[in-house]
Amino acid sequence: MNFLRHISLIMGAAVACCLMVTGMAMAAETGKAVAILPFTLNAPPDKQYLQEGLRDMLGSRIRTEAGAEILPRQKVDALLRENGGRLVARNMASFAGKAGADYLVFGSISSLGAGISIDAQVFSAAAPAAGAVQSFYGSAVTNDQIMRAIDTLAWDIIEALFNKKRPTSMVQVPRAQDRNAGVSGFATAHPEKTFMKSGGNYGIRSGRNFVRTRNFEMGIRSIELADVDGDGREEVILADKREVRVFDRDGTRLNAIGTVRMPARYLVHNVNAADLNGNGRAEIYISAADPELPGSRAVEWDGEKFADLFREARWYLRPMEVPGAGLVLVGQKAGMIPVEPGIYQLAVHGGKVTAQERLPVPSRINLFNFVYADLDGSGSPQIVALDGSFKLLVLKGGSVVWKSEERFCGTRRFVGGSPDMMPGTSAGRNDIVDGVGEMYRETYIPSRILVADVDSDGVDDLILNRNPDSLAVAMPRSRHYASGTLVGLKWNGLGLEEMWRTRKIDGYVVDYQVKSHAVKVDRDQGDELFIGIILNSGTFDSLLGDMSTVVMYPFDFEQPETN
Repeated sequence: MNFLRHISLIMGAAVACCLMVTGMAMAAETGKAVAILPFTLNAPPDKQYLQEGLRDMLGSRIRTEAGAEILPRQKVDALLRENGGRLVARNMASFAGKAGADYLVFGSISSLGAGISIDAQVFSAAAPAAGAVQSFYGSAVTNDQIMRAIDTLAWDIIEALFNKKRPTSMVQVPRAQDRNAGVSGFATAHPEKTFMKSGGNYGIRSGRNFVRTRNFEMGIRSIELADVDGDGREEVILADKREVRVFDRDGTRLNAIGTVRMPARYLVHNVNAADLNGNGRAEIYISAADPELPGSRAVEWDGEKFADLFREARWYLRPMEVPGAGLVLVGQKAGMIPVEPGIYQLAVHGGKVTAQERLPVPSRINLFNFVYADLDGSGSPQIVALDGSFKLLVLKGGSVVWKSEERFCGTRRFVGGSPDMMPGTSAGRNDIVDGVGEMYRETYIPSRILVADVDSDGVDDLILNRNPDSLAVAMPRSRHYASGTLVGLKWNGLGLEEMWRTRKIDGYVVDYQVKSHAVKVDRDQGDELFIGIILNSGTFDSLLGDMSTVVMYPFDFEQPETN
């Protein structure tokens, strides 16, 4: 029997047993009324059974253990359709009133690798508006942990709302073998080895699994980590098309501390942060553009808000490590074509951005598709770049010495494009007709190529997203990017090869960063890899607005024991 079907049958049996007990439990006085709404499903079709199974299990557990009345599903769904099929903050109170519900339970189910995560929210009709919604979270790393995760989530809700403690059997300290039995977020190319031979002397610790934040109603375009307020801790920076949000991190909880909104004409395509002025607080550099020109911006936290360092700079820009210059601001201009050849070191004076010397890189290389990395430990960094097909290149002395067969870092972000692709424009408004198509060429902004010595051997390694092999090169903008995998690559003398990889991540992997980039990492805690994911990219649900999350992987290497 198919395993998932087996799980579904077990869930059904569990619900039936709960319903048998309900008849006896409800002899007591009727409790509060609870409406459980459909959970949004961000998962492949083989997990479709979870959408209704979760409602059944939550309802039966809350009814049985808390004595609550679970409102009929047909009534709840009919009311939801009358409200446009979606529950939003402004209509929760009226919806609860129409339904006769004391509590509304809703949320989302997301598939991450072999497991799932559940974001549940409960609206309390009698609570003050400021604290009316409480959040709950559950996760399962493998399929056989799903029922346990739902049961634990149900008890979290029961304890918080109905003041009833869960049985002692539900509060167990995992045994040592149980803690190590979970599926790690990381895997190697050869399962029998912790680390590939070419990786050298270190292996990746795999005892801990990923965690994730709540879902955000935004389409993440860029993620960055930086100490923006000078407190020695990393803040999490998330950007969508029109604004940049900055969060203080408390474990998996992200608490908003500020937002930078861009003028409507400029769309954000990349965000980076660095303390270039040396005052102990990282500045945020927002690279954005309208249909014709860049309109980039930089801000810095002044203790109360984000203040501008400059606005509407006519440069695509990012801070980066440049050999001989250190960490500096670099940029590229637009002109008769969306991105003109030539990358320059930039200077900022009095709110103005000016060009300094041009970087010695080939003219075909663009600002966001390359890094410098000392891959061979020679002390002379090489150029690592992506070509137009998202294949990885290593250049020495201006010549390509290695090219990948796989594709990496593909996204749907781009600048330029023909007039009908650009917001607010039309072909009739353009006075110049470009016969060869260069004026409207789409220049794609890939996800990051991260440079980090993750195995502490003194040689740079690379971290980047490997896209599915079926990537549509001809029309990457139309690609759904249903999944991705983060990989670590190391130079073996002849080329780059894989050291490790995360398990497949369901969703559009947009951007990522390592914690040690932002702050000094405590050796006892280890590093972390942050990954920004759009969960419903290319699905029908995305028509109602993108839903994104941030996944955090423990990221720690150790020297293996020798016999």
